[in-house]
Amino acid sequence: MKIYITGGSGSGKTTYAKYLSNKYGIPHFDLDEIKWDNSSGRSYTVSRTNEERLKLLNEILQNNDNWICEGVYYKDWIEEMLKMADIVLILTTPRLVRQYRCLKRSFMSISIKSFSVVALWNLLVWNHKYDSCYLPLLLNKLKLLNIKYKFLSLKKLTTNK
Repeated sequence: MKIYITGGSGSGKTTYAKYLSNKYGIPHFDLDEIKWDNSSGRSYTVSRTNEERLKLLNEILQNNDNWICEGVYYKDWIEEMLKMADIVLILTTPRLVRQYRCLKRSFMSISIKSFSVVALWNLLVWNHKYDSCYLPLLLNKLKLLNIKYKFLSLKKLTTNK
């Protein structure tokens, strides 16, 4: 099974991907780890090049018969993954809930050296525009590529940690 889970920042993508990964024994991959080069210690501020992203993503796709990838991405570097996916799950979490989760997650990591006020601000601004700007771009891409997708509203999901 090959699943792509997407939704706005703070929608529950990582939590749901981990849940499915544990339940079905399928490896889970966070596309933020591919998009962002966090080796500098400046989390989510330095983007990898398209070539670097494609190389890392292709390694995942070629080395795993089954996978769950999750992220907010819709641009060309994930197109091959989208074509390979059996289903795309789009989490529909209300914007205010997503913004709260983003703030909570960031404040919980304030003691970590890599916390960035600039990165948090950029995330909140991007997330504010997700429903009206970025989600329609993803939906257009999925329709153009004739890829099956499903909207999914999760009331509450807890995982065993």
